[in-house]
Amino acid sequence: MTQTHLIMFAATPLIMWRVYKRVQRLTVRQKSRMWRHWFGVTFLPTFLLAMIVMLFAKPAVLGALLGGAAVGTALGFAAWRRMGFERVGSDYFYIPYAPIGMVVAMLFIARVLYRMFEMFTLGPQQVPAFGSSPLTMGIMGVVAGYYLVGTSGLLRWRLADRKRMA
Repeated sequence: MTQTHLIMFAATPLIMWRVYKRVQRLTVRQKSRMWRHWFGVTFLPTFLLAMIVMLFAKPAVLGALLGGAAVGTALGFAAWRRMGFERVGSDYFYIPYAPIGMVVAMLFIARVLYRMFEMFTLGPQQVPAFGSSPLTMGIMGVVAGYYLVGTSGLLRWRLADRKRMA
């Protein structure tokens, strides 16, 4: 058994626990935190722009990223229309639309697990580079587009309520 195998075996319980907690969060009422919304609105466009620049020389992979972002944006708007919003005193809560969120999360998780499987069976030296797979970049685009719509919508909701209360 190699060092890579040992690391994979040791990391698996932590990864599974994080997957469980993430999927669980998709189905319950969550407290709206402005710093998270600002972080998402700042980080996700920066991430997408960096990926576009990195993939400029690979048109097929870049197309998959942009196509995935378009699909993720559409899914984000569909989920946004079904999301629940509450204000309790000075606290804000939202209830994500679980079916779409779970599909996006499971798509991402399945791809990560497949990449881990590749690394486990092929070895780290033979695994294709991160940005070389159109499927991986398409899924990254879906995730980024979906969460960008969600976090920007939550930020707009909070800012509009703040303006209304002033």
